[in-house]
Amino acid sequence: MVWTSNSFHFKVWPELAHSIRTGNPAVEKVTGRSCFEAIFGDPEVACDFNMAMTCFSRLIAPPLLAAYDFSGIGTLMDVAGGHGTILCEVLSRYPNMRGILFDLPNVIEEATCHICSLKLDHRCETVVGDFFESIPAGADAYYMQHILHDWADEPALKILANCRRALEGRPGGRLIVLDSVIGEDSVPSPAKWLDLEMLLMPGGRERTESEWRDLFVRAGFEIARIVPIQMAKSVIEARVRN
Repeated sequence: MVWTSNSFHFKVWPELAHSIRTGNPAVEKVTGRSCFEAIFGDPEVACDFNMAMTCFSRLIAPPLLAAYDFSGIGTLMDVAGGHGTILCEVLSRYPNMRGILFDLPNVIEEATCHICSLKLDHRCETVVGDFFESIPAGADAYYMQHILHDWADEPALKILANCRRALEGRPGGRLIVLDSVIGEDSVPSPAKWLDLEMLLMPGGRERTESEWRDLFVRAGFEIARIVPIQMAKSVIEARVRN
């Protein structure tokens, strides 16, 4: 609630009509910058945003671990995993697993302290990078949480292409995506509210099952299964198509 009640939202949401009319993020009209440039350009806004993402990870971790079996993964990479909340929870549950946290330099600096505080630094390394440029190889599975919904199809395909390259030559490798899978109907859902948030802010979108399947096929993946969990989220497991 701290993030959604931040004054940043009250400046952007009144321009909803602009985004609906043009398809462009209202945040760009309001601030003159892209969403993440605007968020991280203001320390107070950035603090509330980061806190919200960490709190969400803490809330989603128990139902995620209850619904999805991470067994058989030797090394798990969390792509743009923030402070490493989810990755550390998974590593705690699976003591033989190793982890790699991949994110931007300023995020990794803060995450390292969190990982060390949990005494997981001997099993979890950190790597700095930009998922639009490349994603390092070397993991058996790649996890992305609330990443692809930030982006329209073309930038999302760039991220997925880098994931595919990282997984090439890795038998049994998998991509694990946690995001919303919205219904094709008009039934109210928190994910549909979030769809508006994505339109207004980064310019992304929530997707239906058919839209997810189409996106993954275009990126050279095939969805193996979709596991619904709590909080209107699902785990989408995908494999590289041969």
